Amino acid sequence: MADYYLKGEEKFGPITSRIYSLFASRIHDILKFYEFVVSDISSSKAKALLDIGTGPGEIPIRLARMNRFEVYAVDPSPAMLSIARGNSTGLKRVHFALGSSRSIPFKIKFDMIISSLSMHHWKEKEESLRYLSKFLSKNGEIRIYEFEREAPKSGPIGAIKGTVVGHHSLSLKEFKHIAYGSGLKVRSVHRANGFIRVTYAQS
Repeated sequence: MADYYLKGEEKFGPITSRIYSLFASRIHDILKFYEFVVSDISSSKAKALLDIGTGPGEIPIRLARMNRFEVYAVDPSPAMLSIARGNSTGLKRVHFALGSSRSIPFKIKFDMIISSLSMHHWKEKEESLRYLSKFLSKNGEIRIYEFEREAPKSGPIGAIKGTVVGHHSLSLKEFKHIAYGSGLKVRSVHRANGFIRVTYAQS
């Protein structure tokens, strides 16, 4: 089987995938991260979406349940995909496949490509964005969702965020630097509750 990870990228096997699905997903719900992402996407007019580094598939599944989007999703971990497919039993508008930010198995164009809490793991961020941009439809965009490194970490929720932010986050400066290196432009930025969404588009 092909290895979709680059050397140095965090890998998720059967055990770590199960732990992430059971605990990290619940934490993201408590922090309202999924709510932040799904609400942001649901206000768009996009129809065909691609999710990169989908993990247990929480966001594609929530979007597919709206019956407004056709959602495709990839992850480099077979164990994660097994969990995602199990979580999506009965849903017809979500499609999972092995892949990564450098390997997309679908032969269609997307109105929007999204990635949540995944880009900080990528070793070749600029190259990945250039590659992904080839799968965008006309006027399509790439939305990246992460914890914001500079966000305040006060209060009980802030304390939880403080334990996961560290290297699991990106700053706006880093997002802009990645745009410059990829040949794309930053179309818009949205911040809320310690989260950040940066939208990339063709220059």
